Amino acid sequence: MPITAVTPDLPITRLAVNAPWLVKLRWVALVGQMVTIAFVVYQLEIPLAIPPLVGALTVTGVTNLALDWWVRRAVRRPDTKSRHASMVIAGVMLLDLVVLTAMLYVTGGPTNPFVVFYFVNLALAAVLLEPPLAWVLEVAAAVGMGILFWQHWQVPVLSDPARLTAMAAADELPLAAIGDFVALVAASGVIVAFMTRLTSELRASEQARRKAEEHRARSEKLEALGTLAAGAAHELATPLSTIAVVATEVDRELAGRDLPDGIAADLALVRSELERCRVILDRMSIDSGQLIAEAPTEITVQALVDKITSGTRAPEQVEFDSEAGAAELKLAVPPVALAQALRGLVQNGLDANAGGTVTVAAKPSGDGAVRLSIVDRGPGMRSEVLARAGEPFFTTKQPGQGMGLGLFLARSVVERLGGTLQIDSRLGVGTQAVVELPSSS
Repeated sequence: MPITAVTPDLPITRLAVNAPWLVKLRWVALVGQMVTIAFVVYQLEIPLAIPPLVGALTVTGVTNLALDWWVRRAVRRPDTKSRHASMVIAGVMLLDLVVLTAMLYVTGGPTNPFVVFYFVNLALAAVLLEPPLAWVLEVAAAVGMGILFWQHWQVPVLSDPARLTAMAAADELPLAAIGDFVALVAASGVIVAFMTRLTSELRASEQARRKAEEHRARSEKLEALGTLAAGAAHELATPLSTIAVVATEVDRELAGRDLPDGIAADLALVRSELERCRVILDRMSIDSGQLIAEAPTEITVQALVDKITSGTRAPEQVEFDSEAGAAELKLAVPPVALAQALRGLVQNGLDANAGGTVTVAAKPSGDGAVRLSIVDRGPGMRSEVLARAGEPFFTTKQPGQGMGLGLFLARSVVERLGGTLQIDSRLGVGTQAVVELPSSS
């Protein structure tokens, strides 16, 4: 249905929603008018002034072709101003009022049942146009009806006083009364159809806007976390490097001396933990940027799972189960970012199922996607915990064991790639994370 802005700065995207429906509505009206005129003249054999009616229909058809061309052109042009679009639509609706007045003038004026279509045009104008333009159409309609009441061409059957007689009293319904009924049903049907369509479009637009806002907010959080991770990695690198140098010097000083087993083991632990910190910091400093800006490349499902598994703390506890052909399917994704995101899900499963295995299952999806299921057999989550899973910094782990960012980052990365992430968990059974990603194979 028609586009028009409620305010001058309304985004022109509303044009793409409403203007094509105005074009369709005018085509429907044109066909309906042609059928009605043909039925009245040839079936009911009521004489009408055909030349002016054909002229009015021609004006509607030609202007609707022009409107259709303009709508297609304007929708594709981002520089189209909403105010300009509103004026164009208002001009078209004003022309429709003039054409309607002309057709009614030669077909009985206010005695024509289809005079009620003035209210259809005004109802559309009130919803679609800015208030000043809607009032302009109201004045135009009032002038048109005034002209019809002042003078019009008579149609004898429409001037029959019997049209106001009840059917129960007259034993039949006069033709003019039937016309009143048909016109009322047609006009109300157009109004209801338009209003319900407009309501549906507005509801869909509101849902799309909210979803876009959620995605934007999530992207902003993700970028902030990436910046924070890169900064933290940079700040922590220096003190950890100092600790590494000191640990090396201590190890060199104590080399060859007879030390208690506990001290030697502690020094070895310090070196191994420093190495682990170095790997984590390298990953933070590199992956935090790649998580946002890494270019997509093609990678097989098998290679992706290998990359995920190799970065976990216990790769031997991760099992890969693939349906026939699924491991060779290709994904066009940023491999480092996606592997890091899904690695967090696998690591959550390993933490929940301490000492047990986590299964990563791959299979093709029926809609051309790849489905990865990460399943653990841990204690599962309560419904209230599952409802909050994915919120940044929400975690059920002990302090120092996690920050509650793994699931949030995984969902953000997967949805950026056009995929979905669903979590299913039952107490005493375990948790399953299902990731679906579009395949490039």
